[in-house]
Amino acid sequence: MKKQLSTFLIFFLCIGLIHAQEDKKDTTRVDDYSEEIASFNNVSEGQEDADTELGNYVPGVVQTRRDAFVNNTSYAFSIAYFKTRGFDNRFQDICLNGLPMNSLVTGRASYSQWGGLSHVVRYPETSIGLTPPSFSFGNFIGTVNYSLRASSYRQQVRASYALSNKTYTNRIMITGATGVLKNGWSVAGSLSTRFGNSLAYVDGTFYKGLSYFFATEKQFNREHALNLTIFGAPTTRGMQGNSVQEVYDLLGTNYYNPNWGWYNGEKRNARVRTVHEPVILLSHYYTPEKGNLEITTTLASTFGRNNTTSLNWYDVPDPRPDYYRYLPSYFINKDNPDDTFLYDYYTEAWKNDASLRQINWDYMYNVNQTAAAMGNRAQYMIENRVYDHFQMAGSSSIIANLTEHIKLTAGINVRGMKQRNYKTIADLLGGSYWLDVDKYSEGDFPDEQNVPYNDLDNIDKKLYEGDVFGYDYTYHIYYQQAWALANFTYNKVDFFAGLDLNATEFWRVGNMQNGRFPDDSKGKSAVKSFLNIGGKAGVTYKINGRNYLVLNGQYSTKAPSILNAFLAPRVRNTYVSNLKNEKIGAAEFSYVMHYPIFKMRITGYYAYFKDITKLISFYHDDYASMVNYSMSGIDQRNIGVEFGAEVALGSMFTLYVAGNWGDYRYANRPEVAINAENGYDILDNNNSDVTQTVYWKNFHVAGTPQLAITGGLKFNYNYWWVTINGNWFDKIYCDINPERRTSAARGSLDENSELYHQIADQKRYKGQFTLDLSVSKSWRVGGRYSIGFNVSINNMLNNKKLITTAWEQYRFDYSTFNVDKYQPKVYYAFGTSFFAGINFTFN
Repeated sequence: MKKQLSTFLIFFLCIGLIHAQEDKKDTTRVDDYSEEIASFNNVSEGQEDADTELGNYVPGVVQTRRDAFVNNTSYAFSIAYFKTRGFDNRFQDICLNGLPMNSLVTGRASYSQWGGLSHVVRYPETSIGLTPPSFSFGNFIGTVNYSLRASSYRQQVRASYALSNKTYTNRIMITGATGVLKNGWSVAGSLSTRFGNSLAYVDGTFYKGLSYFFATEKQFNREHALNLTIFGAPTTRGMQGNSVQEVYDLLGTNYYNPNWGWYNGEKRNARVRTVHEPVILLSHYYTPEKGNLEITTTLASTFGRNNTTSLNWYDVPDPRPDYYRYLPSYFINKDNPDDTFLYDYYTEAWKNDASLRQINWDYMYNVNQTAAAMGNRAQYMIENRVYDHFQMAGSSSIIANLTEHIKLTAGINVRGMKQRNYKTIADLLGGSYWLDVDKYSEGDFPDEQNVPYNDLDNIDKKLYEGDVFGYDYTYHIYYQQAWALANFTYNKVDFFAGLDLNATEFWRVGNMQNGRFPDDSKGKSAVKSFLNIGGKAGVTYKINGRNYLVLNGQYSTKAPSILNAFLAPRVRNTYVSNLKNEKIGAAEFSYVMHYPIFKMRITGYYAYFKDITKLISFYHDDYASMVNYSMSGIDQRNIGVEFGAEVALGSMFTLYVAGNWGDYRYANRPEVAINAENGYDILDNNNSDVTQTVYWKNFHVAGTPQLAITGGLKFNYNYWWVTINGNWFDKIYCDINPERRTSAARGSLDENSELYHQIADQKRYKGQFTLDLSVSKSWRVGGRYSIGFNVSINNMLNNKKLITTAWEQYRFDYSTFNVDKYQPKVYYAFGTSFFAGINFTFN
């Protein structure tokens, strides 16, 4: 660590010396933020000039940062885990230097790869919704591209310190850039650290992170430039766990964390996530002097490891403190409601005995040490779930202005990735060794002694810390894409059309021969290939230079996620049946206004998803085994309206309001196939695989508030920025367990009975209000120095009742149909939180 810090300090000193010798042309702006505000104003002035100077030509809609909805909701709605138009994040493309960074496994970009680098990963080029970007085909809820060229960073050295009570408590960051030197070279770098223990709201959590960034660019001439960027963010954090409302009510807090307990006088967390996935980008930029052409080509490699620890146990009591058998509700005597002795006892114990509601590390060590003294295996341990990936990727895009009215953008994107998924023994907790057997399958097959073993190549082998156990397999995924978009611009009408063609192929390689599936676990699976197409088009009618009507549409097919493709991905090579491409269609219609003192956008949107596949793994009480619940043919429908408006009240004040109303529902009754991981074939009376129908049509798709509104007042004068806003979140639903909506769960219950509705109805949570405040100010000191601060306070009224995530547990009580036995798990948004930062800049 000291060597790294010394290297970066020398680097920043060199930048300062170079900077002192280079004449800086722009000394009028105070800092990056004020420069950004000034650029907004310049765009607005340019818009006004265009209206008067270009005769009959009407300019197109100005998007991204000027958008009244996106600009005012991106941060305000984040407290509620708001999802744009109800779409999962895999429907937004995040690009770096034009290269998509969405994982081929999850489909989502991993922001943790560049966490702590906000000085350099900022000010992206953004397209909203179905609007076509200039660097890719685009996705359904927008596309973002961050330029990480060394020459794009202004010549300066900047240092900042921040204090917070959120994910971390302290952040220190230093960033430097040379700008473009006379010899055509540019260099930029950034280093930051984030840290904190026992964060304000959640006991037992901690955060330790280091982030680094280096970019260098050589501009050979006016046509060619080559840029190399390397960055990473090694992070370790103790995680927050969720629990059920019963526990929160018992303890009087919605931030109880079941993941920790005291050990040797310190708080020890059983769920620790460690991530380091560096990225290397090599980009070439070609802009010929003759011809309206720009070509950007990027080659990249990402690699690294994401691992999370967790408790594991064998033939001993469950060590999780909030396990359902340890809660007071488990001891309710429904046959004799007057008998409350055990219920009362455990209620008081939960309230008054801290050791009961925390992980008992000492107990687990004592059990293991006793077993070791007798020569027996450990019964408790900490396992490490590892995702180890390597990816090579390349993309190239072209922007060509063919005529005064026609612009063509096109590109290719090729990526290949393999990800090894396995577990290791992280800590034996005082035990002597571990045996790799499946506790759910022991005793089920007395005539087949090898069934319980996870690794037939190492039967009865004693395993120690660092050894691989449980499962070990590798995903291989390859993706190729070619796309093109044509944009046409005329006096009163703009329109575009585009096509996308892509192919995906993937397979699984098992690295262990599993005893439950000896012929279908080790080695390479069959290869699945999917060819997909996409098309998008849109038209903008320019009523005048201030009012626009915009209609856009897109239809695409997508390969199913590899995470949902296998029946039991940890132990088998078998694919789910009826695996097919997903189909997504979407349309949006907008009315946009842009006036000097007023701007507005209102958009109606519609989307339909068809043939989605989803895999759920959980312990099934009826089958007494871990099962894989494969749902296929899921349809979903999203419809809604988003709006945003701003009005200038003089030169210093702006009043704004923005919001989204949505209605996101399942649109059919999909089929589900159930497979047990203990090797037991779940068959129906006809000796066929069990399939059931899930009766959830018209149930709400959870995971986001479907109603979200914000409104506030902005103040801007003499480099003071002040914003106060109130937010309302509603239509928050609990994610439903499909098992409870099958005929097996409902049985012959009367659909009008109270018990039927307790099982089948979906829970809606109460809407909640939050209030935010942010203040920032910048000063110039001397000619080349500036200093600034910013303070943001979220949820000023300390509302601790806003539920961000809730889902029904997948276990279901078939014996008594008691829905309270496995209560929903819930996360709450933090109460009042703050972020305070100060920065110093040398230009």
